[in-house]
Amino acid sequence: MKALGLITEYNPMHFGHTYHIRQSQALIKPDVTVAVMSGSVVQRGDFAMHSKFKRTETALHNGVDLVIEIPSFFVLQAADYFAEAGVYLLDQLGVNHLVFGSESGEIKDLKALQALQESPDYELALKEALDDGMSYPDAAFQATQKSRVNAALTPNNILGVSYLKAIKKLGSPMHADTIKREKRTYYDALKTFQKIQSATAIRTELKQGKSVARYVPEPLASEIDQLKRVELDDFYEAFIYRLKMIDAEAFKDQFGFYEGLENRFLKVKTAPSMLEFLERVKTPRYTYAHLGRAMMHFLLHTPETFSTYKTPPYIRILGMNDRGQTYLNQIKKTTNLPFYTSAKAGQHPLLDFELKISQLIESKTKENLAEQEITPPIRV
Repeated sequence: MKALGLITEYNPMHFGHTYHIRQSQALIKPDVTVAVMSGSVVQRGDFAMHSKFKRTETALHNGVDLVIEIPSFFVLQAADYFAEAGVYLLDQLGVNHLVFGSESGEIKDLKALQALQESPDYELALKEALDDGMSYPDAAFQATQKSRVNAALTPNNILGVSYLKAIKKLGSPMHADTIKREKRTYYDALKTFQKIQSATAIRTELKQGKSVARYVPEPLASEIDQLKRVELDDFYEAFIYRLKMIDAEAFKDQFGFYEGLENRFLKVKTAPSMLEFLERVKTPRYTYAHLGRAMMHFLLHTPETFSTYKTPPYIRILGMNDRGQTYLNQIKKTTNLPFYTSAKAGQHPLLDFELKISQLIESKTKENLAEQEITPPIRV
C-alpha cells in the first residue's frame, strides 16, 4: 500500500498547505495520506493559534486521511529533533513516501546540503562558529560559505535537510521528495491580491483584528475570524510570577536550560513585557525561537526526566476518515508502538502533559479543550 506522509503544523492551515497536499498526491498517487502534526504548541516556541482539534478537522476536509499528533515535548525542540520525531512516527506508521515543501523545490540540492552538513569539515567549522557565540542558524550559514549550496539555507530548506538526516539516522526505507513552495516564503508579509499567503502573514493579520477568511480553506474559513486565539504573551504574567519564585538550583529539574541560560532568565525576571524580556535575554548565540521554546518549557514545567524520551513512545490519533481508518487497521499489526485515541489522565506521562497544556489554554479561551482531549478522534 502506497502511503504519503506529511509533517505539518497547519498554524493555521492555508491555501499554500492545500497546494502542497494536492501536488504531493499528484506526485506520489498514494492510497492514503497521513499527516503527523504538532498539537497545542508549535516548533517556533509558542502556542498554536487555534486548537489541534480544529486544525485536524480542517486537514481532514482538505485531502488528509489520517492525522497523528507529534507529542508537544518533541515539538518544542530544535529542527533536527522535531524532524526526527515526525519521521519516526511516519516510519512507525508504515509510510513509504515523505513529501515536504521547500524554497528549493529540488531534492538533489537538499541532499547536497545534507552531505555537506555531514562532512567533518562542516562539523569543525560549525563548532568553531558556535564556540564564537553565534546562533545555530548563523553558524550553519558561515560553515557553508565556501559551498555552492549556502543559498539554500532558508527556513523550510533547513527543515527539509533535517528530514533527510532523520531518515538516514533512523535507517528508514522511506523515500523523500520536495515540492517548491508556491509564491510565498516563510516570512512574507500579506499581499491582498494573492490567494496563497504565508502562515506568518495570516497570523499577523489576525492579531491586528483583520479578516483572513479568504486566505484559508473551509471549514476553517467560516470560523477563523471569530475563533479564540492564544499565544505565549497571554501567559507572560504567570511566567514572570514563577520566575520570581525560584532560584538557579530549581532549574536542575527543568528541561530546556543549559550553558547558563537559566542565569540570564533570572537576571531579567523583572522585565515589564515579553518583548522586553526577550530583548534583555537575547544574545547572538540564541535565536528568538530558541528562547521562545525555553520560555514555553519553563511555563509548562517540562521536567528534565522527559529527556529520556529520544523518540515518540506512542501514536496518538487525532482524526481520520474511512480511508485513514482502514489504513490504521492494517498498520496496527506491524508497529510495536501503542496507539492512543485520547489523552485520558494516567495513560502516559507525555499524554498527561498534553492534557495539562490544554487545561492551561482553556483557562484563557474558555474552550472545552480538556474535554476534547478525552473524547474519541475526529471522524470525517
